[in-house]
Amino acid sequence: MTLATTGVLFFGSYEPLGAAMASVTGLYWYFGIKDMAQTTSSIRRNFPLLGNLRFILESLRPEIRQYFIESNQEATPFSRQNRTIVYQRAKGSPDTAPFGTHKHVYGHGYRFAAHSMWPTDVPQTNQRVTIGGPECSQPYSASLLNVSAMSYGALSENAVLALNAAAAKGNFYHNTGEGGMSKFHLEPGGGLVWNVGTGYFGCGSGDIVRRFDSAMFSENAMRPQCKMIEIKLSQGAKPGHGGLLP
Repeated sequence: MTLATTGVLFFGSYEPLGAAMASVTGLYWYFGIKDMAQTTSSIRRNFPLLGNLRFILESLRPEIRQYFIESNQEATPFSRQNRTIVYQRAKGSPDTAPFGTHKHVYGHGYRFAAHSMWPTDVPQTNQRVTIGGPECSQPYSASLLNVSAMSYGALSENAVLALNAAAAKGNFYHNTGEGGMSKFHLEPGGGLVWNVGTGYFGCGSGDIVRRFDSAMFSENAMRPQCKMIEIKLSQGAKPGHGGLLP
């Protein structure tokens, strides 16, 4: 009785372990044969099961580099330090650090603006440029620094309102981007450069096939805030595909 009971306990104690090992072995062969049978990835076909480790590590690479390897000033086009400032200001948190800057101000290539002992008085004519020749009935005196093209669809209602309000206060223009002139561009009263792109937003109609609408174009072009019209001949930059955005 004792031997029989011991034998049953001995077999029962190893039964879950055997089932687990059988399951692992079955899954190993299942995924291995599946990798050998597929024809979309040569790595998985030549190195079944083990080749999947390469894709797992590749998916983890951006996070590992961002959180453990790259410095605060290293990433492009915007460093982690720049992104942190944006996050802090958006949340209303303090965005300054004690003891000055973390950058190496005496390093090679660092740029800064130095005070002049004899500052030069820059005339107003050198601070702006007039756009429009003798045949232009409404020439525009543009600032040298303005708001570049960012459409309403890429930003938000509050962002467009803030950008155009700043343009009105600073007396510089605000490029609408390809999305056209929305009511949020017009409300603050800042000068606009109307960006007319391939989608004809603000001067076209149609859901699938967009067609130019001359009457709508004339209506928006005659608005007092529309200082200039920019014609976009082709689609713009694409992040991650060689393009560069502001």
